[in-house]
Amino acid sequence: MKWLRSKINSLKKYLTASGINSREDSLNYKINNGTIQCNWTIRKSSKRLIDENFNSALFLRVRDISGDGTNASVTLETTTSTNHADIHLPTTQGKILLELGYKAYKGDFITLEYKIFNLGEKKIKAIRYIDWFNIEPDNIHQQMYEMATRGVPTGGSEQRT
Repeated sequence: MKWLRSKINSLKKYLTASGINSREDSLNYKINNGTIQCNWTIRKSSKRLIDENFNSALFLRVRDISGDGTNASVTLETTTSTNHADIHLPTTQGKILLELGYKAYKGDFITLEYKIFNLGEKKIKAIRYIDWFNIEPDNIHQQMYEMATRGVPTGGSEQRT
């Protein structure tokens, strides 16, 4: 996959440098009150490809890439005929990746344009350790047994005379 992506990027650079494909894809954003406002343009060739092969489905994907083990993402489906959208941010802190692209066959996400921005350092609250063994009553097993049998003797060694 990386090999294919590098070849596509090389071809893209060649076409741009040779003037064949002078207009690039672009993606711009503005953040307001937990919402990201996105505006974009895509090349005519990309639009034609997506319209003909992928049912005009264009996606905006916002992901948390802070690298701290958390996973927050939002994906918005739109069409090639639109050029703007508003998305609620999945997090208010950390490093965010904003991608514009489409989904190929088998669900692979193909990125046309991306932006990375930083919302500040993530502050993760330390988890307070709770010692459940100190909270648990001494007769927990007896209580569970009585709840299960509802006070009815089950026979055997517990049978009353």
